[in-house]
Amino acid sequence: MDSAKKITAYLDRIELCQDDTRTAVFYVEDEGDFRQFVLPADFLPEDASEGDYLTLTIGKEE
Repeated sequence: MDSAKKITAYLDRIELCQDDTRTAVFYVEDEGDFRQFVLPADFLPEDASEGDYLTLTIGKEE
């Protein structure tokens, strides 16, 4: 049985950090509230841009 979860996340912005890396700032809805989280922008698909809704899949490594 596949226990992976799919989450829709809004890509709010891509920020340049002081060390010249880029981070992607996302918002996800959680029981009516919005939670922010950050990932390295290198994890994004090449065609992703600010304002896109992306599907994230989270599963346990087998």
